[in-house]
Amino acid sequence: MSKQPKVRLEATGKNIFVFVDEQVAKRGHPGTPQAGTWVSLEPGYEVFTNADISELTVKYKGVTVQ
Repeated sequence: MSKQPKVRLEATGKNIFVFVDEQVAKRGHPGTPQAGTWVSLEPGYEVFTNADISELTVKYKGVTVQ
């Protein structure tokens, strides 16, 4: 059985990051084309949230991790 990855959000100054054992995505800044979206920092990861970021979905190569 594979180990369940540890998923967490971390805010540092103006940035919000998603970690799945390592940093995998960054929230786009307001006023940029990426505003309100998640920018993948590691290939294969997709991150989705509702508007207030209270619900988080992380996928890796199409498979839901969280």
